[in-house]
Amino acid sequence: MQSLEEKKQQNNVIVKTCYTTDIAYFSIRFLCMVLFLIGGCYPMVFVSLGSVVLYLILLGLLKIKKYYAYALMCGLEFIIYPSVATILVGFSSGFYLNIVAITIVSFFTIYFSIKERKVTKAVRFSIFSALVVFGLHINGTLQEPPYLLDKWLSTALFGIHVIVMFSFIIAYLLIFTKYAMTLENKIKSESRMDQLTKVSNRHDLFNYLETIEDKRDYALAIFDIDDFKKVNDTYGHVCGDYILRELANIAKLNLYNSFLARYGGEEFVVIVKTDGEDDIAFSQLEKIRYLIENNDFNFEGRTLKITISIGIERFHGDISNERWIDLADEKLYQSKASGKNKTTM
Repeated sequence: MQSLEEKKQQNNVIVKTCYTTDIAYFSIRFLCMVLFLIGGCYPMVFVSLGSVVLYLILLGLLKIKKYYAYALMCGLEFIIYPSVATILVGFSSGFYLNIVAITIVSFFTIYFSIKERKVTKAVRFSIFSALVVFGLHINGTLQEPPYLLDKWLSTALFGIHVIVMFSFIIAYLLIFTKYAMTLENKIKSESRMDQLTKVSNRHDLFNYLETIEDKRDYALAIFDIDDFKKVNDTYGHVCGDYILRELANIAKLNLYNSFLARYGGEEFVVIVKTDGEDDIAFSQLEKIRYLIENNDFNFEGRTLKITISIGIERFHGDISNERWIDLADEKLYQSKASGKNKTTM
């Protein structure tokens, strides 16, 4: 599900796109009206004037946030105005290119829609637009347009519509590409993050370990919550989730030059850059243990106290990442076996 912030950002993009489209097509239709007036094609002057007035009305719809009505009326205008213009002054004016651009953009939106209903509408609109262009082409081959434009006017209009078509397509492709990149980055980020605690997950942990060139400058620590099963059994898993989130927050705020990941269940792994000084790793993890021991975890009117046990292992020899974790886990077991709430290195 989208977060409130994501929905707000998406809405801002839609609003800006609508305003930009409205102003752009108001300007284009106004320019066409002026050119038709100069060229003496008065029927198209009135048709263009109608579109100019419509875009002023559509601007009012945007101001009162009637986005669906705006999209519907705008889509109809994109079809009707170019169709009427093509029938009256012919294909050489290039008005049909507006419909081609709309068809391409509508079809492209399929790949960015998550609702089947919207996809179906996009497909239908694209097919309808393609049929309109085909119908206009048939009409143009069967009869001459009732109004023949001067060569300069026909060329100017065609040039304007070529520029508009490519600008329209490029603009929307840029919007879609930016959206796709944002979505891709979000998916990548979420695939590396533990959704409960908002720290790295096991997958990201092993990716991080692979990026370390000289592991001899690092220590690996693994810690878990003492008697965590009793917490879940006594207070429920919702409380257990709360404890895990709070614990992760405490660790994040008090670790430095370190990498934190949830390894699974109530286990967390910390990679500490020591530069050969073992005290750095021990002091950091011992501080985390102390803070958690002395923290009050308040859940639904109850105050809970928890402790953690920690095992730390320096990298040595030519061991694998898995073996490194296993050695730290053995140190964790020593902390558990000797009374819990301890740090063993």
